[in-house]
Amino acid sequence: MSKATEISKTSNTLHTDYDVSKIFVFSNRYEGGTLLNASGGVKTFEPGTLMGRVTASGKLVPVASAAVDGSQFPVGILKTSVVDLADTGEKTVNICIAGDVVESKVVLDGADTMDTIIDARPIKDRIAADTMGIKLVDSFELTGVDNA
Repeated sequence: MSKATEISKTSNTLHTDYDVSKIFVFSNRYEGGTLLNASGGVKTFEPGTLMGRVTASGKLVPVASAAVDGSQFPVGILKTSVVDLADTGEKTVNICIAGDVVESKVVLDGADTMDTIIDARPIKDRIAADTMGIKLVDSFELTGVDNA
């Protein structure tokens, strides 16, 4: 997803920083689901948000290590563009369930980090173990035979 950030603006100049880096970089697979805002207010969901699934309803919510409803375990990473939802609002979205994803682009909710432990494993390891096969990478890998 590209993002433009205005650095400075005067009456006759504009300096803008463009980030055109990708979140999903290789051999990705996606599936649809229903995103639920269970935060208690209006919430913005960014592409790259790590998603869990509430066991009882099957709805997608951001992974939270303190959850006990099944959503503490990652099932995918939000692909859909920025989503704004009112409290208890729902929207059909796409999540990445497999492939290479840039680790620095993964968005975690609250105070969780990639090293936060969920059921004896850090989130970073849970992503690979609990999904169909998401592999976290630094960015583009230059391991192909044509990269001499």
